Amino acid sequence: MQENSWQLQINTVLTLLNNTWTARGVRTDDEKMQQRFFQVTNAMWQTHQAALASDKREVLVDKLNSIETELFGFALEGIGIGLAQQDLVAPTTYNRVEAFVAGASPAYRTMVYLGVGLMLGKGRLPIERYLKPTDLTKVWPVIDGYGFQHGMFHWRDFLDGTATPPEEFSGYTRHIFDQGLGRSIWMVNCADVNHISRTIAAFPASRQADLWGGVGYACASIGGAERATLEALATAAGPYRFALARAAACAAKFRELLGNAAGYTKMASEVLSGMENATPDEILNKAPKIFPTNKAISDSEVWQFYRVYLVVDDLVAVA
Repeated sequence: MQENSWQLQINTVLTLLNNTWTARGVRTDDEKMQQRFFQVTNAMWQTHQAALASDKREVLVDKLNSIETELFGFALEGIGIGLAQQDLVAPTTYNRVEAFVAGASPAYRTMVYLGVGLMLGKGRLPIERYLKPTDLTKVWPVIDGYGFQHGMFHWRDFLDGTATPPEEFSGYTRHIFDQGLGRSIWMVNCADVNHISRTIAAFPASRQADLWGGVGYACASIGGAERATLEALATAAGPYRFALARAAACAAKFRELLGNAAGYTKMASEVLSGMENATPDEILNKAPKIFPTNKAISDSEVWQFYRVYLVVDDLVAVA
């Protein structure tokens, strides 16, 4: 019975993706890319359902271990979604998400807290309490996930309508919301480079670097794109190729940190940066030593994808 319920929900998500692609008029002849989106979604939903059924760490770890290694990061997001839902509808004396990530690495925590943001963003639930803590490995990914879901489920307003981030966001948090929104652009446009370029071009110039950064991270992390698609994407980014490449290098670095490095992510990082055979660290090593806060708007000349601060020189430690 539980398996049938899970299958119904995953089918609903896949139908939503197909309907979105049809409504947006994007090209859907890239079956390999579509299949990749479905695989990622499948991994997230499996662990989401597991986390709804139990918050016991050993049960969830067993489920994670049953997921294909290269999908591990997405499976962690599913855990975050499910545990956050439990914390919301059946609160207890402890926070399930925090208990699960206790003692985990920043990369591991980031993926789980992305899931928290996904859960909140789908229903446009209040996020204020996540904007104040000083633990940025918690705050930033929640905002990223929140932005992503606004693009996935509310794309008419936030992509086609270029709506601004909700009013509670200010300073650097607005940039992170847009970085998450950018990740959704890769999926809702089904990796159609022409549609991606047109979608981002409709936004004010001040928001485009963050959006291209989100696209760069998503395409490198998810995989499935042919080299020709990546090359076209690098060209389409124009003056924002730096943002695209730096975020893609972050995806490769995060995979290293999670222990699930993938050849396609490394290839995307190299192609988008134009640095063949370069390691993620070599691409990231010029990260500016300016740490953004939630109160200060970052200078456009030192634009930075937030995940860089989680992987380069332990910059996040100064917060």
